[in-house]
Amino acid sequence: MFKKLLVPLDRSSLAEQALGPAAAIARASHAEMDLVLVHQPFPFVGLDEPWNSAQAMDEDKYLESIGRELMRGGSVSTTHAVQRGNVIEMICARAHDVGADLIVMTSHGRTGFSRAWVGSVADGVLRHSAIPVLIMRPVETEMDRLAAHHLFKRVLVPLDGSALATEILSSAVAVAHCSKARLVLIRIVQPVPLFTPDIGMAFVYPPVIQDDEGTRCVAEEAKQDLAETAYKLAGLGVTDVETHVIIASNVPRAIIDFVADHGVDAIAMSTHGRGASRLLVGSVADKLLRASGVPILLKRPVEVTERLQLVGSTSVLEELPALVF
Repeated sequence: MFKKLLVPLDRSSLAEQALGPAAAIARASHAEMDLVLVHQPFPFVGLDEPWNSAQAMDEDKYLESIGRELMRGGSVSTTHAVQRGNVIEMICARAHDVGADLIVMTSHGRTGFSRAWVGSVADGVLRHSAIPVLIMRPVETEMDRLAAHHLFKRVLVPLDGSALATEILSSAVAVAHCSKARLVLIRIVQPVPLFTPDIGMAFVYPPVIQDDEGTRCVAEEAKQDLAETAYKLAGLGVTDVETHVIIASNVPRAIIDFVADHGVDAIAMSTHGRGASRLLVGSVADKLLRASGVPILLKRPVEVTERLQLVGSTSVLEELPALVF
């Protein structure tokens, strides 16, 4: 379970939309919340000082008032800080300083001259944070507003068979536990190609045909891996788990379609999968952030290179009791 949640704010209503889900998670986890507002100075020396000095107390009162509302409305204790510097660096540093184990933020907000967080602050925090980051979607419609009052019911966890991908499991289980949600484990198996070279076509790539038998074998192995993961989770008391293996060429599209067709309302995944250099942020996770339409929990594995060298020595599932319960 989580002990300390960090919520970055910028005095926009969009950024404040993260407060409700964060408070719900904090209540279920008996955790505290830390609110941080980072003021980034103008690039020209001296121009920012009068504004920053005049606004510092007001910004502190703003965070203090939100903390009082959270305590009065949901008995959630909070701490807060107004900081000055690079927004991404200060958010990550604050998370470290207060011992936060989860950052909750919306995918859009305003910093400075109404800059979008997607592609800037949120993306930067995702890439540099050492702890999981839960990115909430903006509340835009009446249905979204109603859904925002409830936590998740079905949390999708895409896996690829690598130890790095399973590093999200402890955080996913913690989120699911807070909301009594079902964990949905999924593996997307890409078709195994069968190359049939044509001797009469020199210097031309041969046509690619799917190897049905090879694809079936890979899918069966994937089913066994997911079943084993579900069995280990059950041994740790996580019993509401279902598994799916889907054969598809386009991994992000297959996940997005699954989300739409199976009532998934959150995704949890690692930012690294097979191979330390294959970042999912900027590829699969990036596409899901922009197209899935649901909140997404992302975690960057710690010391990726070293963990790759230790694959097989320590299972992440063996560490779950200490991390989750």
